[in-house]
Formats: sequence, structure tokens, C-alpha cells
Amino acid sequence: MKKLCCLVAGIVLVSSFSAFAIEADTLEDEANVMRQARTADLWFEKWSFKMSRGLINSASFWVEVPRNIYVETKQNAIIGPLKGMFKGLGLSVTRALGGVMDIATFGTVDDTYTIYDQYSVPYFVWQDWD
Repeated sequence: MKKLCCLVAGIVLVSSFSAFAIEADTLEDEANVMRQARTADLWFEKWSFKMSRGLINSASFWVEVPRNIYVETKQNAIIGPLKGMFKGLGLSVTRALGGVMDIATFGTVDDTYTIYDQYSVPYFVWQDWD
């Protein structure tokens, strides 16, 4: 019982010190704390988006073939299926490589130059079917 009381007292003591450490003394300190919290949230949001985009594109790259056959046939019924098949094969390789690159580099959240932007490919295969 004595050990349990000491443990609870220690947890309360540590949590009170950490609460005082986070508290800002001035308005500038509070703004800095909020800026750091927003930056961390944005970093995690970008990290999770990049990882999920990589996993989804690595699993659904094969959908590019029927997608492009549909899109190209809608534009030209005669040569569209053949053109869509070859375009779909190329874009499926691009999407698979993009997914693997996203998974491999998910910790770096800089998305200024991605394979999706370079080849004007939508981020996910279900986008832009028109």
C-alpha cells in the first residue's frame, strides 16, 4: 500500500511539473507554443497523408488499366480501347513507383516535387475519371 501511495504521489508531482513547464509566461511564449503545436500537427497530417497515399497507390495501381480504357473509349470508340490499354499500363507503372516512393520517403513530408505532379497524374486512382 505504501508503494502504491508513493507511486501516485510521484505521478501527481511529475504531472504538475510538466504542466508548469508547458505553461507560457508571456503572450509571445504562448504564441510560440501554439506555433510549435500547429507545426507538429501539420507534420503528422502530411506524414499520414503521404503514407496512406503510398499504401493505397501500391495496392490499386492495376486499376489504371481499366480506368484508362474507359476514359479513352469514351473519347474515341474505335481506337480508344487499345490506346487506353497502353496508357493504362504506363500509368500503372508510374502509380506503383509513386506509391513505393511515398512509402519509402514517408518521413520526409516535402511534397514540392512528386511523380504525381511531374506526370500530371491524380493522387489517387479514383480521381479524374472524366
